[in-house]
Amino acid sequence: MKCLAPLLFASALAFAQGEDRALDPDAADLALPQEEVSPAGNLGERLATFGGAGAFDARYQEAARLREKGEYAAAIEAARSGAEEARAAGDNRGLAAFLLVSGRSFWSVGDYPSAVETIQQQLRIAETLGDADLLSAGYHALGFCYVSTRDHAAADRAFADALRHAEAMGDKARLAYVLNGAANNHLARRDYAAARPLYQRALALSEAVGDRVGAADSSTNLGTVDLLTGDPTSALVAYRRALGIYENIDQPRRVARGHRRVAAALRRLGRLDEALAELRLSLEIAEPLGSTPVLEDIYRDLVRTHEQRGEPTSALHYARRQAAIRNSLVGEQIRLRVIELDARFQTERREKEITRLRLDQETKAAELARRRQQTMALGAGLALVLGLGAVIAFAQRARLRAERAARAANERARQEAEQAARLKSRLLQIAAHDLKAPLSAVSASARRIECNPGDTTAVSDLARHIRTDAAHMGGLVREFLDSAAIEAGRLQLHRAPVDLALAARDAVEDYRPLAEQKRQRLALSPEAVAAAVAGDLPRVLADAARLRQILDNLLVNALKFTPEGGEVRVDLGRSGKWAYVSIADSGPGLKPEDLAKMFQPFTPLSAQPTGKENSTGLGLFITRELVSMHDGLLEVESQPGQGATFRVLLPAAEE
Repeated sequence: MKCLAPLLFASALAFAQGEDRALDPDAADLALPQEEVSPAGNLGERLATFGGAGAFDARYQEAARLREKGEYAAAIEAARSGAEEARAAGDNRGLAAFLLVSGRSFWSVGDYPSAVETIQQQLRIAETLGDADLLSAGYHALGFCYVSTRDHAAADRAFADALRHAEAMGDKARLAYVLNGAANNHLARRDYAAARPLYQRALALSEAVGDRVGAADSSTNLGTVDLLTGDPTSALVAYRRALGIYENIDQPRRVARGHRRVAAALRRLGRLDEALAELRLSLEIAEPLGSTPVLEDIYRDLVRTHEQRGEPTSALHYARRQAAIRNSLVGEQIRLRVIELDARFQTERREKEITRLRLDQETKAAELARRRQQTMALGAGLALVLGLGAVIAFAQRARLRAERAARAANERARQEAEQAARLKSRLLQIAAHDLKAPLSAVSASARRIECNPGDTTAVSDLARHIRTDAAHMGGLVREFLDSAAIEAGRLQLHRAPVDLALAARDAVEDYRPLAEQKRQRLALSPEAVAAAVAGDLPRVLADAARLRQILDNLLVNALKFTPEGGEVRVDLGRSGKWAYVSIADSGPGLKPEDLAKMFQPFTPLSAQPTGKENSTGLGLFITRELVSMHDGLLEVESQPGQGATFRVLLPAAEE
């Protein structure tokens, strides 16, 4: 199959579901004091103390150890049983600890809604206890659930709360553990500049307290940053060093992921036989765990490795297994359920804070009234003086609080205004530059028509140029408006079943004249034509206008960088519950450093347009965001000097 050509992926969602997700620090292993747990492990993962009775201690240790060994179903059952006993005994701290084990076990098997709901229950109990240890561990676990469902804003809030409580504890190992989680959220958004210093800080803290496994986790994460920014050799060194540490502890999930990471680096280095051996070992360790997130990562890398080895049958086998797991992990209903749980939890927190403030005000008012009565007993004159003093003090405090709140609101408004001004300034700069040339051309054509109104041939030719320049300016204006709408979160989709084959064929026909002007060949591949005629492709769930915009942007981009005499080929196909369209050009290709920044707005790449066309740097940014809003994938395959292939995968509409 053509769709199984070797790929060097740079996916719009792959960083949230792909290489980076494998580097999430493995689930937090709860335990009693360190000498009572397994001989090694990340110190930041463990609860510092556990004040339950002896019977609860034993039950808790058993649940935690089952989870460490990857026996998740047994761990969930042990934690459930322990939670019931702790609830019956009125031991809230024990109950919260058991709930945390259960929630992290749900996360490990990919049941994200159950994980979020269970951890939120744990946090409600921990809040009543005021226990920084339970709170930091719980918010950290909640943050990972949000990263797994791509709710990055909610993950930022959770990790910020976890960091605040970890700092209150003064536990460097826990602080390093939380920093790793916060950095993973940046990594999932491809913000390597923000992720790297957090990983480095976590590594320094782990080394300072002698936490070898915590240091291995941070070193592994830094290796992934190296891998995703084009340095697989450094990544391989970091992965193998960490794997040596993981193999000395009884945590098969970490070991399985360690072998998978080593395979990813070997694949990038072209050592495919070694990569395949590592993946088979990883799969052998992971299958008994029943952890769908770990298996989905391994299946994805098996697909890539078999593709690069030219083994399409094996690649298709694992692609089907990966697609089945992916749909169960991050389907739209699951993601919306997690968002609903987060919204409910945040509303509950705000209501509790409002209630707390109201009670605090009532308490202060009652205290003020009590003191006023005491002072009145001392004498009318003294009561008057003290009453006036209390009123003045209360008014002064209220004024200071109001001033602080106003300053904070003004600062937020100033920052938002500055951000909007920067975006507006950048768009105006580009508009002033890129609209100047077509406006000048339109003006010149109009003057020539005025001077020679009777020359029909010249007027017709000039009218065609005016129409072309007007279309160019219209495209620029649409890019500016779409970019602003995306930044503001105001872009809306109207999705319905759409014939992907028909949309691709119409786009090819519309852009064939542009290709002919540059003496380029633009056509659907024979396989794509056959699939379209036979009706083998499922309809996709998409906004028809925005789907056409995606195809237009990718076709224009391919024609822009393809030289005279080159070829742009459009393929169609399906993979599991996905339908895809791929656009391959014969241009100069992309360098490794281009892959890390190609979807950032206003960012030029190393390749230059072959026809001296202008580029705002917004086309690929808008395309990536539109594909993501469709719950799709945008994959890129490219090597310097060998052209580039962009593949858009969209979920098939239900029949």
